[in-house]
Amino acid sequence: MTLKTSWSLAAALLAGLLALPAQADARQMTDALGNTVTVPDAPKRVITLSEIDLDTALTLGVTPVGTINGRGQAAPPRYLDGKLPAGIEVVGDIDNPNLETLLELQPDLILTGPVKPEQLAILNEIAPTVITFNWARPWQESMQRTAQALNREAEAKAVLERYRARVEEARQRLAAHQGETLSIVRWNPKGPSYMFKDAFASTVAEDVGLRRPAHQQDPGHTHSMALSLESLELLDADWLVIGTLATSGEAVEAMHQAEQTPAFRQLSAIQAKRFGAVDGSLWTSLGGPMAALQVIEDIEGLLGKADAELVVKD
Repeated sequence: MTLKTSWSLAAALLAGLLALPAQADARQMTDALGNTVTVPDAPKRVITLSEIDLDTALTLGVTPVGTINGRGQAAPPRYLDGKLPAGIEVVGDIDNPNLETLLELQPDLILTGPVKPEQLAILNEIAPTVITFNWARPWQESMQRTAQALNREAEAKAVLERYRARVEEARQRLAAHQGETLSIVRWNPKGPSYMFKDAFASTVAEDVGLRRPAHQQDPGHTHSMALSLESLELLDADWLVIGTLATSGEAVEAMHQAEQTPAFRQLSAIQAKRFGAVDGSLWTSLGGPMAALQVIEDIEGLLGKADAELVVKD
């Protein structure tokens, strides 16, 4: 049973909620879409329905009782492997959580990305629901809103200060590479797509002084249509990273096949050994503070490759 459940069936499921205890101490906040939400002062049973909310909650010291599978994955986001405390229950896929599981977990707060009004209404019947982000907005903005919902704003301020210090450190280490271009590519079963300039990893790369190439300046948080082998030049830049959401399957097989083609091998980044494989669940999806720090580490590793040719600057 999912959020696509009919209203009549959803109403039957929610009938049992009348027996749940009311929240005694509460406060009001405004979510990312301008909705006023009454949230508990000290939420104890939090469910996160997006990668960025899971990442942020863990960073702020809150262990959710439930979360979702990562985008295109059959488990929580792969980049959080080893960082998830035991006991967090998976409640379904992004945009499609299981209503019965949500009810069984008896949350007192639900954190989610943008959802349809009818879905939001159902979630709000289960527990106060905060939409923590809107598309193509900085992850820092979402983190602060999530922190407000969790009553962890002081902790969020400290996290942002650490991130700014890490960015400055990376800029100093990458002083010779400031202004160079970075192509960010997700390989799908139908072919490669480049991420748009407002995508999560794009903003982190910009923070440390890199640019997206001129032919990858599409506004938005998502990615291009799958490119044909005849259009692979659109993947090129001074530096190139490629990732897939899953570690095996059609997308990985399609990528390996393309890597053997002359069109791929002729890319300047490939010939100059200025490319690297990355975790697509980290680089080509949504992420929070832990993801942002890992992207910086990956960039430093890529640009520090000993066998890479120097970028020729005008």
